[in-house]
Amino acid sequence: MLNLSLKRLFLAVVLVHWTSLTAMAADRPDNSVLLGLTGDLLVNRDDPEGIFKHIQPALDDTDILFGNVEAGYSDNPRIALTAAIPSYAPLSNLAAFTVGGFDVVSMANNHVMDSGPEAMLEVVERLSGMGVRTVGAGINLAAAREPAIVERNGLKIAYLAYASMFPYGFEARANFPGLAPMRSHNLYIEPIENNYTPGVPPRIRAVPHATDLANMKEDIRKARERADIVVTSFHWGDFQRPFHLTDHELRIARIVIDEGADIVLGHHHHILRGIEWYRGRPIFYGLGHFVFDIAVDMPVEAIKQFSGPADDPDFYGLVWHDDWPLLPLHPDARMTMLAYALVSRAGAVDDIGFLPARLTQTGHVVPVSTTSDEGRQIIEYVMKGILTQNLNGVVSNEGTIKLGGYKTVRVVPAAR
Repeated sequence: MLNLSLKRLFLAVVLVHWTSLTAMAADRPDNSVLLGLTGDLLVNRDDPEGIFKHIQPALDDTDILFGNVEAGYSDNPRIALTAAIPSYAPLSNLAAFTVGGFDVVSMANNHVMDSGPEAMLEVVERLSGMGVRTVGAGINLAAAREPAIVERNGLKIAYLAYASMFPYGFEARANFPGLAPMRSHNLYIEPIENNYTPGVPPRIRAVPHATDLANMKEDIRKARERADIVVTSFHWGDFQRPFHLTDHELRIARIVIDEGADIVLGHHHHILRGIEWYRGRPIFYGLGHFVFDIAVDMPVEAIKQFSGPADDPDFYGLVWHDDWPLLPLHPDARMTMLAYALVSRAGAVDDIGFLPARLTQTGHVVPVSTTSDEGRQIIEYVMKGILTQNLNGVVSNEGTIKLGGYKTVRVVPAAR
């Protein structure tokens, strides 16, 4: 629950930024590059080319479009032994990424190897042949750590991707395919110092995996030498709690920027998380999923038995809803966003924000007006993610840009 002062602050933010709804959208500078940023992408349908049809104009307005290829894609899956809930879709669904206009995609996530290493490598090869750059997974660890560098308007943008949450054995090694890992060890600390507290939930401190951390720092340094802007992507977090940010997410995000990265992107939670600025650079802790056609290797009846109670508003695991067969998750998972970052030729991130969007019962992603009830709900959800986690972002509707004819909202650093 929010305490009284936090509730007042929340209401104040809402009132300050949503009373002057006549604010005009700003024009984009000619020398800028607009980065489009989405979360998890899982397409599994007969007509993959049409999945983005409602939001395509907004996607087309970005200069470089990024997302995370969640799950495996294969016509001949060989299920990984450690895959907890195998998730994959036929290869025909990859057509969605080219039609949607994605330029770079992360492959570093907890489902990318579900259908086997050969299938993962085939996806990398096929997407590359379609003109979509992949990052975060490859034939060995060196390939998984290699950045994707895209040039637009005289600026070079480097993308790196890592996974923090994944099954054992999915990590790439010197001579084995897999993903680029950024793990941490959990250190459990007594909740009350100098007291024995048997059975009481401890505090958890995430201690970064030494090798992963050293590799990531080296990757950022090398990417910094080759590009004007460095974007880092992470599959991380606790998807069973709303708004919550783990010690690992907060710690790694700051380390990444301290090492020279310009933008941090998070995903895996299925529900949106807060946004902040740290040392003049943005952190999107959780972009949610942009499209998520559940593609688990389980019959519907098994999913129903495996899922939690649909009438429990506090349960965020797998939940079957008869009227939402493509998205058996908490209703909060139906909210999403197309985030953006505006970067300049000076090699700086000048502005960030997002276009609210939602998923329909048919699985399509649809943009919504910032002044509609649905738009307000999404914006206020992000605000709550900022406030409950004590982040310094403030949502504003002044000086915004438009994507696909829709007005966006900005996230600016709070004055402290």
